[in-house]
Amino acid sequence: MIFPSWRFRIFFWVIILGWGWGWVGIRDSLHYFNPGQLALGRYCIASLTLIPFLIKQGIRFPQRSDLPLLLLAGLLGFTLYNLFINTGQKTITAAEAALLASCLPILTALGASFFFKEHLNILGWVGVVIAFFGVSLMTLQNSYRVQCSYGSILVFTGIVCAASYALLIKKILSRYSPLEVTAWTMWIGTIGLIPSGSGIFSAVAHAPTSVLIMMLFLGVVPGALCYVLFAFLTAHVPIAKVVNLKFFIPIVTVLLGWLLLKEIPSWMVLIGGTITLIGAYLVHYEKK
Repeated sequence: MIFPSWRFRIFFWVIILGWGWGWVGIRDSLHYFNPGQLALGRYCIASLTLIPFLIKQGIRFPQRSDLPLLLLAGLLGFTLYNLFINTGQKTITAAEAALLASCLPILTALGASFFFKEHLNILGWVGVVIAFFGVSLMTLQNSYRVQCSYGSILVFTGIVCAASYALLIKKILSRYSPLEVTAWTMWIGTIGLIPSGSGIFSAVAHAPTSVLIMMLFLGVVPGALCYVLFAFLTAHVPIAKVVNLKFFIPIVTVLLGWLLLKEIPSWMVLIGGTITLIGAYLVHYEKK
């Protein structure tokens, strides 16, 4: 199937702006919701948003033998990922969180090398070392003493969960469509968020209208639409071309965080983020 370049560009920028804005929206919404409430609210919205897409494609229930893998993937990729990310973003900027997230392709490449024998060459391993050096700089507090930032560690742990999710669904994507895998794991992950979302109805009742609109946006765009578009691109465009978009997300987040939240990243974060992006690019360049 020939994929029109104009459609790729539209999907590309929707994903970039949606996921880039998502980091900013999470940071802003945490002033009114606790991490569990925000995660549960936005992914209830995202889960409902996916239903029409799945109905149009045709709903297929997963095989019983695949349920344990889907369960683990849903809990890691949506439940734990969102709890770690949201809790970590209470103490670090949206820009810092997005820059930390740029190491996701690296962690995925390392996992693929270990579990699926997709070996990295020397350039790839150099990129891994450079990227983790950049991550180390970003996780240090901006002070005269060496001390790890609690929020940065939590966000990085969430990114590890996201990389584990990507590796877990690798095999199952040969039996189900990207939309089916996304929908089932998201629904499982959303159910897993219920215990941590206690008090969400009271929080929604007292939240300003603008914050509720932001939660709706976080659910529909970064939570559902961007996942569907990314899956669609992955099915029709070479993966090396699709993965390129991950390197633009932190840039968008830094700009939006500065414009909307007045968050100016520290020099340590900017330097560490730049180093991480260079390392991530080297790993991606080697994998092309």
